[in-house]
Amino acid sequence: MVTKAIAGSARAAGIFLAATLLIYSAIVGSLVYQGAKDAGARAEASATAASLAVKINTEWIVEVAAQALRRMDAALGRDVRPNDLSTLTGVRDALEGLPASAKAYIVAADGQTLYTTDPKFADRDIRDREYFSAPAAGKLFFTSSLLISRLDNNQIFAFSRRLERDGAFIGVAIISFDVTVLKDLLESLDLGPASTISIIRSDGMLVARYPLADGALDLSNYVLFTDLLPNAESGVYYAESPLDHVQRVVSYQTVPDTELIALASVASSETIGRFWRDVGLFLSIVIPTVLALAVCAIWVIRLLQRDGRRHDELEAALATNTMLFREIHHRVKNNMQSMQSLVRMQNLPEAVKTDIQMRFAAMSNVHQHMYNYDAYAAIDAPVFIASITDELFQAYGSTAKLILDIDPLSLNHDRATPLAMLINEVVTNALKYAGPDNPDATISISLKHVADDVAKLVISDNGPGFDVENSKAGMGTKIIKGMVMQLGGSHTYTSDNGTVFSTEIHIA
Repeated sequence: MVTKAIAGSARAAGIFLAATLLIYSAIVGSLVYQGAKDAGARAEASATAASLAVKINTEWIVEVAAQALRRMDAALGRDVRPNDLSTLTGVRDALEGLPASAKAYIVAADGQTLYTTDPKFADRDIRDREYFSAPAAGKLFFTSSLLISRLDNNQIFAFSRRLERDGAFIGVAIISFDVTVLKDLLESLDLGPASTISIIRSDGMLVARYPLADGALDLSNYVLFTDLLPNAESGVYYAESPLDHVQRVVSYQTVPDTELIALASVASSETIGRFWRDVGLFLSIVIPTVLALAVCAIWVIRLLQRDGRRHDELEAALATNTMLFREIHHRVKNNMQSMQSLVRMQNLPEAVKTDIQMRFAAMSNVHQHMYNYDAYAAIDAPVFIASITDELFQAYGSTAKLILDIDPLSLNHDRATPLAMLINEVVTNALKYAGPDNPDATISISLKHVADDVAKLVISDNGPGFDVENSKAGMGTKIIKGMVMQLGGSHTYTSDNGTVFSTEIHIA
C-alpha cells in the first residue's frame, strides 16, 4: 500500500512538474511577446517625438528664412545698385538669428551676383538652378531640393524669393543652408545608431537628410508618397530605406503652410537588439531558476521511486522538498516581477532648443510633481505654479521680481499639463520682452477661485506692452490658444502699464 501510494505520489509529482513547466513557459512566452510589442511601441513613440521636433525645427527654418528674404528685399531699396555698402550691411543684418552656415545672395535677372555674404564666393551663373528659375518664372517663395554647392561641394538646400520693382522681375534673393544644420538636432534626439532625420518636399524630392545622403533623390514613388500621405498628414510606418536599405521605424509629419514633410526614423535593429538584450538578461535569471525547480522535482521523484519502504524518511524528505518548492516559487515570483519592470522601461528624447526645452520641462514638471507629492487625483496649485515659474526664471537667468497670488486650489491632473504649458508660454513672453534692460521688471501671477471648478488666471508685467491686433501669431500664440481651449476658457490681452493676460479656466 505504501509503495502504491509512493508510486502515485511520484506520478503526481511528474504531472505537477510538467504542468508547472508548461504554465511557466506560457507565462515567459507571454512576457516575451508583450515585451516585443512594448519595444515596438517605444520605437514608434521615439520616432514620433523626434519627427515632431524635426517639424518644429523645419517650421522655424522656413519662417526665419522667409523673414530674412523679405528683409533682404527691403534692404535692396527702390534703386537697385550693386556694391552699395549700406545694402550689403542690410543683407548681413537680415541673417541675424540664422545658423552660422546660412549664406545670402542677391542675383540680378541677368545672372550677375549683386551681393553675397559668402566669403568663399566665386562668380557662377546660377540661372539654371531651380531656386533661380522658379522665382524667375513667377513663384514668389521657393524651396529647393538637396543640392551640391558649386563653391565648396557641400550638400545644401536653399530658399529664394522673387524680386520685383514696378511689377518687373529684377532678380532673386537667396539664402542657403548647409545640410549639417540637422546634425545637432539628430544628436540631441539620441535615437541610437543608424537613426536619421530628413526633410522632403511634397513633390518627393529630398531636401535634407542627416546622416548625409549620397546626393539628390526623388522619392515620389516611395511608399510614403504613394500610400501614406494621400490618406494622413502624419503617421508611423515600417520600411526599408531607399538610400541605405536599412529597416527602420519611420514617423512623418506634414509641416503646415509649407511644401515640406519632416521625417525621423529609428533603426529596427537597434530597437530589436535592445529588446533581446533585455530578454537575455531576463532568461539569465529565469533559466537557472527553472532548472533548479526541475532538478529538485526530479530529485524528489527519484527519492520516492528508489526507497518506497522507507516511508518515514520519505515523508521527511518530502517535507524538506516541499519547503524547497515554496522557496523556489517565492524567488521565481520576485524575479518575474523584477523582469516585468525591466521590460517596461523606456527612454525619452531630450529637448533641442531652449523654448522647446521649456515646453517639455513644463509638461514633465506635471509628472514630477505628481510623483513627488503622491498627487494622482489632485495637485496643489500654489506649489505647482511656483515650481514652474522657478524653473523658467532660472532657465532665463532673469532678475525680474516675481509676485505670486495663488488661492489654495486643487488641480485635476488632466488640467495640469495644459495649465503648465499656458503659464510657461505667457511667462516666457514676459521674460523675453518685459524683463531685459528693465531693472524694475516685475511679473505677477494670480489664480483666483471664481465658482465651482472655474478659476481666473491673470499674468501681468510692467514691460513696454504690445499691439495685440497687429502682432504676428507665432508658435507660442498658437500654443496659448490651444491650451486655453483645452482648459475650456477664453483669454484676453490688455495694456495697463505693461501687458496683462487674463483667462477664466476650468481646473477640475
